[in-house]
Amino acid sequence: MVNASGFSKYIEGIFKVCKTDSILIINKWGMLERRLCPFIVIVVKDVPPLNKGEIVWATAVKMSLELIDVYIVQNRAYNYYNFILYFE
Repeated sequence: MVNASGFSKYIEGIFKVCKTDSILIINKWGMLERRLCPFIVIVVKDVPPLNKGEIVWATAVKMSLELIDVYIVQNRAYNYYNFILYFE
């Protein structure tokens, strides 16, 4: 089990690389790429008031207390796994 000090250091390490205005992805060439907010996502399952198949904007990226990425969509927080990234 990680103590509070170790947990804080872990979070600090994450936020040295990850920001709330972007996400990091691996592009089709296998290269690390930063996608800045806002970015387009597609809803993959109903999460009211959003419906499966809707195309929406993620305006920010946060992290839950459980260390799960959360997208801010229409001023509400949703876990990242409710969406897939939209690529043009």
